[in-house]
Amino acid sequence: MLNDNRFIQKLVDNLFVLLKVMRQGAESDATKGGFTIPQKIVMGQLVRHGDLSVKELSQKVGLAHSTVSGIVDRLERKGLAMRIYDPQDRRITKVIITDLAREHFNNRLPHRMFSGIVDAFQKATTEEQIKILDGLTILRQLLDKGE
Repeated sequence: MLNDNRFIQKLVDNLFVLLKVMRQGAESDATKGGFTIPQKIVMGQLVRHGDLSVKELSQKVGLAHSTVSGIVDRLERKGLAMRIYDPQDRRITKVIITDLAREHFNNRLPHRMFSGIVDAFQKATTEEQIKILDGLTILRQLLDKGE
């Protein structure tokens, strides 16, 4: 087992490069779409978890309630989110994303966010592509076991 600090550092270094490439894709997309990274993060939580209250969103993204409320206000003005009353308790409002936001997250963003990685992957040989996919599959399985 390679628990040596050199191997761990190599893993971390490679993950930082991947993160940088993904962030560049997300940032260029945010600039083109006219919304900020925090707005994207909030929309991403809504895509993953469904309807959430502002309080729940705040906890998930690690931002203050007032900050998230402001983000939701701006998303509402852009037609990307809506506040609705919770049918079980009308004192609670939930935030939902609109079809426009869902389409953006499911179609446009992943293509831009991962375009640099996909481009590099397509330049790899078949053998290299298989190794990359095998490694990512193993890492994902290990992550899934940890949940």
